[in-house]
Amino acid sequence: LATLILGSGNAVAGGGATGGATEVTQIVNMTQLVASYGQQVMDYENQLLQYATMIQNLKANPLGVLAPDLAKATQDSARLWSMGTNIASSMSEVDRRFAEAFKSPVATDFANKFANWNSTASDALRSAMLNAGLQRENFSSDQAALQKLVERVQATDGTVAGLQALGSLNAAQIQESMKLRDLISQQQVAQNTYLAAQMSKEKEMQDVQTNSMTIKDRPMPTPAKKEPLSY
Repeated sequence: LATLILGSGNAVAGGGATGGATEVTQIVNMTQLVASYGQQVMDYENQLLQYATMIQNLKANPLGVLAPDLAKATQDSARLWSMGTNIASSMSEVDRRFAEAFKSPVATDFANKFANWNSTASDALRSAMLNAGLQRENFSSDQAALQKLVERVQATDGTVAGLQALGSLNAAQIQESMKLRDLISQQQVAQNTYLAAQMSKEKEMQDVQTNSMTIKDRPMPTPAKKEPLSY
């Protein structure tokens, strides 16, 4: 999806409105791209809610929870964690590339907001690991970190505690997913406003060029023929 705008980034950066796509074209592309990420966030939220229901069902029957069940719950949690961070990272990169191409402070602001969301969203995992005597930085991936966290909690406090840890992290993800959806909605509003302004500017420039060409092509009036004076 990101190739919709990133793929033409070099041409845009090199030529602006005269080489490659115009700024308005890029904003239109970006609007479509952000809309697709908005749909992804909605799917992300739905999956988080489904996961919460699954954890509740497992906790209701802890004696029936086997090791493979807990392992799958951990893997699903890691997959969902990556899903959210990937959306935010992609949005941050798209905004950063657009900001570089067109010197847009609005795009720069949103690039920073999505990057900050990623950092904040990861705080819940880092905090849970610290409480269990672990460091997130010591693991190469979220899945490896979550796996170790659940193993540590389960070994100390049992299966229900392991499920509770996953449930708590999922609850934090649900809250953060709402913030991510709101952030994407804010960008959509900003893009639509900016697009309308840029299209208005382009129309004004086209009108000026059209009027200029009309005046240039208009034939000059023929001087009136002077009659000779009579005495």
